[in-house]
Amino acid sequence: MGYVRTRKDPKLDLRHRETLYPPDERGFRDSREDAARELSHDDKVTNGVLASGTSLELVGGLAATVVSVIGLSSYLPFYMCAVATIAIGVAFLAHGLSVIARWEHAARRLAGSRYDRGEVIGGVSTEVFGGTVGLILGVLALSHVLPFVLMPVAAIVYGGSLLLGGAAQPELVELVPQSDPRYRRITRDAIQASAGVMVLVGIAAATLGILALLAVGPVVVLTLSAMLSIGGALVIAGGALTARFVQRAV
Repeated sequence: MGYVRTRKDPKLDLRHRETLYPPDERGFRDSREDAARELSHDDKVTNGVLASGTSLELVGGLAATVVSVIGLSSYLPFYMCAVATIAIGVAFLAHGLSVIARWEHAARRLAGSRYDRGEVIGGVSTEVFGGTVGLILGVLALSHVLPFVLMPVAAIVYGGSLLLGGAAQPELVELVPQSDPRYRRITRDAIQASAGVMVLVGIAAATLGILALLAVGPVVVLTLSAMLSIGGALVIAGGALTARFVQRAV
């Protein structure tokens, strides 16, 4: 049996003793909440940047599609072809740069998941390179600098970018985790389907660009057909990714 000391012991020296106080749970709780808010803010920024990039890709593809249709209807076909080339270049650049801008945070968030890091980096880099080259070629063609050579070359470059970028398309879905299993399955299937469309359109666009470069048929018509198919592929791919990213950015 123990006992409780009820009186202060005069022989007990407390000068060299350390007084212990209970931890301040409120301070720990506030710091944890601040860290959670900071992480949530980073996630929202990443999701917002990715959603903006895919939205611009969607808009650029839609603009290229409309302009190409107008050009194929024999209304200023040369200028419509050059404008479509520039619009597609902007779409590629917007999508690729948005992924690169938040790549460090997105990759850190996916450190424990299964995805092909090299394939994503290669596909995004190809889109940025193809968008930059195509945009420059489109501006030069619009300035009447070898337009009937540069526009078919741009179609070939875009076709290669779609071919390589489409292979990495299914991996992009992992950049923004989705908690709803049903919505995650729907968006994943849509993005995988868009990847197949991108690969097929890339092959077709490159073929049309080569035929136009060899002057097998009307150069502007063949190039407009290539830009029309590329624009449609970007609308499908951008729409699928936007549906995934925008829902998480809100």
